[in-house]
Amino acid sequence: MRFLKTVITALIPLVSATCTPWSTPGTCTATSASCDFYTCLENKSSCGPTGYAFGYALPFCNAITAVSSTLSVNGQSWYSTTKVCLQNALATEASCETSCTDIFLNAFASHVPCYIDSGFCTLSLADLKIFFQIVGVSGVTSNDGLALFGAVLQQCVAKYLNNEINSGWTKQLVRTLNGEI
Repeated sequence: MRFLKTVITALIPLVSATCTPWSTPGTCTATSASCDFYTCLENKSSCGPTGYAFGYALPFCNAITAVSSTLSVNGQSWYSTTKVCLQNALATEASCETSCTDIFLNAFASHVPCYIDSGFCTLSLADLKIFFQIVGVSGVTSNDGLALFGAVLQQCVAKYLNNEINSGWTKQLVRTLNGEI
């Protein structure tokens, strides 16, 4: 985890201590009830269809929300907690003028800690299947997707090896990597 924090700190520009508020009035509020936060962020940032809010976050948020009732209780809890975590990670970007590049970089930097801290490593295989069907092969195999899921897998394996979790798909993955299966 220390390594990941060091990498993120080195790669992400520090947010200025001064905040120039967006000219668009209103506050973007993180909520597990909807994906409206990303529309609010886009209305402020105007990054367009290739920006983080409209090009990535909102489509995935809407797609997962549409099937969230099919997730297990643990999966629904993970999704709700992760959704709020990802939105809260962009609180500065939603209130202070920020470049589209910084929004994108800061958003992606928040994915690994939000996924891990919300319990991704303990999701059932059925929940993972639903998640990966939405993300799709292109979402996982893009450069950003590979970096993201590689870091998530690394953190899950570390949690298993540190005896923080001891079941599920992470255990199977470690046993497979060790040639036990």
